Amino acid sequence: MIIGLLRTDILIPGCQSLKDKRSVVKKHLHRIRRTYNAAVAETDFTDKWRRAELSFVSINSKREVVEKTLGKILRELETGGDIQLLGQRIEIL
Repeated sequence: MIIGLLRTDILIPGCQSLKDKRSVVKKHLHRIRRTYNAAVAETDFTDKWRRAELSFVSINSKREVVEKTLGKILRELETGGDIQLLGQRIEIL
């Protein structure tokens, strides 16, 4: 069994409150969870208005499938109009 972890550091420039941030983060996490059947969570910067660390986990018996899924998630985040990707890290376990 192959486990892939994608950690992303994002900036949410339009937020004026934690409520605004939660709305944006929730929208992205829900869409990715539904589309890619991946485990998702906000894992850091929970008290910051404009920053978040979002983590995604994909599990499969084939490494190629895990890498492809995490790559698609990353591309989707990069094209998200209301967020800016500051950094990312992929780990395969």
